[in-house]
Amino acid sequence: MYDKKLSEIFHQRNSNGQLQDADGYPWVFRAKNRHAKKTKIFYAIGDSWIDSLYFNRVFHNQYPEYFLINRAIGGNSNSSIINMLEQDMSFLRNLDVEVYILVAFSEVGRSLQDFRQEHSKSFSSTHDYFGEILRKQYYSVKKILTGHKAYITTAFITNNFNSNVSIVDCCDQFKENKPKNVFTVTSNGIFEFMKHRKKIFPFDLANDVDKSLQLKKFLESHDSIDDTLHIDCYKPYEDFLKKVFSDLRKI
Repeated sequence: MYDKKLSEIFHQRNSNGQLQDADGYPWVFRAKNRHAKKTKIFYAIGDSWIDSLYFNRVFHNQYPEYFLINRAIGGNSNSSIINMLEQDMSFLRNLDVEVYILVAFSEVGRSLQDFRQEHSKSFSSTHDYFGEILRKQYYSVKKILTGHKAYITTAFITNNFNSNVSIVDCCDQFKENKPKNVFTVTSNGIFEFMKHRKKIFPFDLANDVDKSLQLKKFLESHDSIDDTLHIDCYKPYEDFLKKVFSDLRKI
């Protein structure tokens, strides 16, 4: 492990935007072999906010005694996360080794299966509807992980189901205020899907889109989040994993 955190070493960017150290070398050049004996497993699942080179590098640098299984996939839906987790747990339960688990939910609505969690006509807005779907998805995961050391949270949307910090909560110094109870952004076609099914989703979509745009504007206002709405540095992941392990070790 490096004597310093990666954010303390690689804090400059070259002309291509790549993080480098004071001598101009990138992480790959300075990466060290890890000789720590792996004694535990850390299993992580989510979308592209976990399927991140910055997440992986921070983890291997700060927690070399853990064997990392990163099952996150860019664009993953919450329904897919739940399905994959349920299948993987049937394997992990049979291992004679301590397993720590991280689940970071993405935005709601990336899969038709998400919509089957709740009846839309019981709600007055998209975000109220999606918020209830997310709560049900959380309880599904909580049930699957009964008896295991698990940290369940969200990546960049509101966490409305427990007190765990989300990944985006570990990005400080935003230039915009964080909107409350927003569960999707506008770049994935969700609102277009709902617009053409007005009888099923009788919401004020213009107002709901505006709330999602507020979340997008909030994310874009941070220096550590790039124009694809992803974290492009180490410190937020260092702070997030520190919090995750602090809580998991109390269980």
